Amino acid sequence: MKVADGGRWAWPLFLVLAYGITWAVQIPAYLYLVPRNVVPTNESNFLMLGQLGGGGVDAGAAVAVLLLCFSFGPSIAGIIVIALARGRPGLRELFSRLAKARIPGKWIAFVVVFPAALSVTAVSLGWVLGGMPAINYRFLVPLALAVPFLLFLIVCTGLAEELGWRGFALPHLQRTRTAERASWILGLAWGLWHVPSVVLLPLMTGAANIFQAAFSVVGLTIGVVGYTIVLTWLYNNTGSLLWIVVLHGYANAWQSYVVLSSGNFTAQVVYGVLPWVLAAWLLKKYGTESLTNRKPRPDAPGRPRSVPNTG
Repeated sequence: MKVADGGRWAWPLFLVLAYGITWAVQIPAYLYLVPRNVVPTNESNFLMLGQLGGGGVDAGAAVAVLLLCFSFGPSIAGIIVIALARGRPGLRELFSRLAKARIPGKWIAFVVVFPAALSVTAVSLGWVLGGMPAINYRFLVPLALAVPFLLFLIVCTGLAEELGWRGFALPHLQRTRTAERASWILGLAWGLWHVPSVVLLPLMTGAANIFQAAFSVVGLTIGVVGYTIVLTWLYNNTGSLLWIVVLHGYANAWQSYVVLSSGNFTAQVVYGVLPWVLAAWLLKKYGTESLTNRKPRPDAPGRPRSVPNTG
């Protein structure tokens, strides 16, 4: 069955595949690992991958961790839907965006600076708002492993997700919607995709009750919408999927070493809220239509529409 380019079935099919592939791996893995005193996170998964060669991990746990790291649900979903909707030309166009490394230096500078500034500001504000407690960092991954951990995150979070979120979903949604509205829809979908890790895992480990877990998923999802608006601005101005992949993994690394390793819950909350400050400024400066200063062709692949949304 062919899915018409931009047709009504492409988006729901993508969601079913992205959620289905990911959750079909995550939920059984959590059910297997948590009773064995393993809490699956990016950090613990990375460290366990390093132990596989030494035989220190039982076979079931090894399979669970490998599947968690390499299931690539959103990206596989994006590839499948693009192949159905546009065939080989669509896939060639997708991978051309993934291979686009040359962009103006100011955008590369943003990719480098933004995650660091976001994480440091979040911890600083969290420290002040939390009553300025003594800082006692316990890095979840040793600093000596920072480079391989970064590469792991670029592959197993950035590449694993972004061929779906920004490779298929954002261009698809922007064909008939403004950049702001597309970002809201995508951000909500991206946030709710985290339900097993934000709700099920804390409930299983006793880290939260049902009300705290529900609050967390709502807070995370609203925060992800703000972050999505920022990524839409970056993507629409560069057309590079490669730098979105890099930013995704790079930002996760900064968050791990600076925010999560601080053990400061207030800082983690602030980290989710702060992107909205930049998002609000970007929407005011560039407008909601395309988040750029130019008006791209409505039919250009992977680009936002230049006419108002009427749907």
